[in-house]
Order: sequence, then C-alpha cells, then structure tokens
Amino acid sequence: MTAAEPGAGRALRRAVELGHHTASLREELAEWRSEAADDGALIRHRSQVESVVRILSAGLDRLEALPEGPRRDLLVPEAVLDLHHVGDFLRGKLLLRRVPRYRDFLTVADELAWSVYEPARRAAGGTRALREPPLTFLSREPVPFAAARGSGFTHLLPPGGLRTRGGLEAGGRLPFPVIGVPWSTSRHLPAVLAVAHEAGHHVEDDFGLAPALAERLRTGAGLDRERAAVWEPWLGEVFADVCATLACGTAYVWTLADVLAAAGDGGGAGADRYPPAGARLAACRAALPPDPEARLPEDPPGGAAGDGAGEEAAAVVRALLADGFEELGGARLGQVLRPAGPAELADAADSLLAGLSTGRGDVPGVLAAAALAFVRDPRGYDAADVDGRARREVLRLVPREPRSAPGGAAEVAARDAAAAEDLLALLGIGS
Repeated sequence: MTAAEPGAGRALRRAVELGHHTASLREELAEWRSEAADDGALIRHRSQVESVVRILSAGLDRLEALPEGPRRDLLVPEAVLDLHHVGDFLRGKLLLRRVPRYRDFLTVADELAWSVYEPARRAAGGTRALREPPLTFLSREPVPFAAARGSGFTHLLPPGGLRTRGGLEAGGRLPFPVIGVPWSTSRHLPAVLAVAHEAGHHVEDDFGLAPALAERLRTGAGLDRERAAVWEPWLGEVFADVCATLACGTAYVWTLADVLAAAGDGGGAGADRYPPAGARLAACRAALPPDPEARLPEDPPGGAAGDGAGEEAAAVVRALLADGFEELGGARLGQVLRPAGPAELADAADSLLAGLSTGRGDVPGVLAAAALAFVRDPRGYDAADVDGRARREVLRLVPREPRSAPGGAAEVAARDAAAAEDLLALLGIGS
C-alpha cells in the first residue's frame, strides 16, 4: 500500500478536522432541542432553546458551505469557538437545571418570573406576545439583576470571553431577557420574590412602556417640573417594585423592607437609581389595595420617607396605575397583575407554619405565603420545613408544556433569521 502524498494528506486531515469542529456544536444543539421536546426535561424552555438553536445553526450552515481553501481553514476554527461562546450564554444556564440541588430552585424562580411576564405578554398581543420570557440563572453578583433583550452579555459568559472582534460585537445582542439571582439565595425561598421585581423591568423593556411611564410622571403625578425631574431616574425601579407588589402583595413589601434595612444608608451599588428607602416602601404601599387589616412593615432605621417623599411616591404610583396602557392592549397594570389579599396570604402562611399546604393554585401566592411565614416565625419556618414544602407545592403547579404563545412560528423564525444574519456578519461569514 502506497503512503498518501504528504501535502494532500495534510489538506484532507484539515478538512476532516474542521468538520469535527462544526459537528461538535451541531450535535450539542440537537441535544438541547431534544431536551426541549414534548417529552424532554426542558420543555418549559422550548422557545428560548429554539431561538438560540436557530441562530447558531445558521452560523454552522454558513461555515459548512464555505469552499475549501485558506479562508475556510482560517475562519472556521475561530468562528466555531465564537459560536460556542455565544452558546455558553444558554449552555451554563441550562446545565444547572440538570443538577438536582439547583434545578428545583431555578424552576421556582422561572415560574415566578413567568407569572409576572406572561399576563403582560398576553395583554400586549401581536408580535410582542411571541417573545421569549425571561430565563433565571444563578449569578456571582451579590444582588439580583435583570439584563434586557438585545443588551450586551459578554459579562455573563465564562472567563475567557469571545475570540474575535466580531464575536465581541456579537456579545452585545442578548437573544432573550435574563434574571440573575445570587447563588446564596438558592436555599432561602423568601429572597426569590426579588425575581418579580426583575421581571417587572422586562415588562417595561419588552413592551415599550418607558415613554408612557415618563409621560404619566410628568402629567399625572401632580409634581412640579423640578420634583418630576428628581423622580424620573427612579421611575424604572418604582415600576418594577409596583409590579412585584401587585404580584406578591404584602409579602414583597416585607421582604423589600428587610433588604433595605440590611443595605443601610448607603443602599449598595447603584443606589442612585432608587428612591430613598422610605419612599420606595411608600410606593409599594400605594400599589396595594386599601385594607385596614393589612399589616405592613415600618420604614427601616434611617430610611424614613422625609420631606414629603412618601406622599410624592404615592402620587407617582397612583399616576402609573390610574389608566390603561395602550402597549398592554388598554389594560391597567392592576388588571394585568392582581395580588392576593392580605387575609388570604396570612391564612396561607399560617397553613405552611402548621405543616399544611397553602391550598393556592398560583405561584406568586404560594411564594408570598412562604415569605410571610418567614417574617412571622423564622425559626418555625425552618422547623416546619416551609422552604422545602413551598417549593414542592410550586413544582406541582408547573404544567408540562412550553411557555410559548400559540401560532406565530413564521414570525419568530423570520426574527431569528434576521438575528442570525446580524451574527454572521459580525463574525465575518455573512452572505
């Protein structure tokens, strides 16, 4: 048998090697798609998985279609690495859902985010109703945070980053919104109520509410121009607090009060984005339906809403809640998100502390009851395993179906095809 000519052998080895590069990612994408199928463990994440798979598959298609030659030899390895790194955005977050220790917590967090986001998506209708919901994940950041659809996400990837300049630019296009939750909260269920706040940010961003919110502040809150200018930078955080309060009722106000008390006067990083602690709590109270029986926390030490800030906060919230939003099909926010009453939540919290279920059929209600049980009796909370039982109760409420709006497949595919073209152009493999 005659040995192959060395030059031809090297070219053949290189061609096969590059095929292995693309096949490795192709096979992984097929596995994710399989796990998001009707009988898969990730069925609830189907729309998120499908979006990323379509975008990355288009990149692989284009790479595999390149003619053999020096350009292909140079481009494929770097581009595949960048596609892998872009895939890391989804990979790490989904892999944790295979680890029993974290799977249940992330499922609970996902469902709370969905319970805030889905009613707004349904009310908005049209193409906005086809958008993928937020995906929660455990983060090294010390506080929960939201990263909007379309924003940069290179800081969310593992160390090492994207390989090429085009890859770095591609890292500025987050395919769907995410919510980061500190690792330390994965064993403390009351802290998950912060996810409702972060989901409120995604409602504002995805459904284009910022201009309407600013207009209501300027014209409906009764503030003079100077005071309205003070409140305008805080408006997004106020709106997110209102969404969380509407979703989780008095429980969110209690958990927020504890967070603010622990933060102290400095308020932590980014404190300039928020109203003073007392004014922030006043805004939450104003979002609740009037109820003389409702038991609410006092302002944290040093956080009282002085100088009329509490009255201003209430006026701002009234302006946000007064009328329907055209962007939400004309619905008022209080119609989109409806909290359980304080008495209902108090009874559910008592049941949890007594070793019983809440008997509720809604995720925010179960989690709010657990948070109130902790406020009422922290040691009893642990003794009665409220955390574990509330998690299991939420998990029983999770349906085995994708979080996808019916129809719209063609529109979603066209959107992802456009996103894929943008990515391919940035990686230097555009048409």
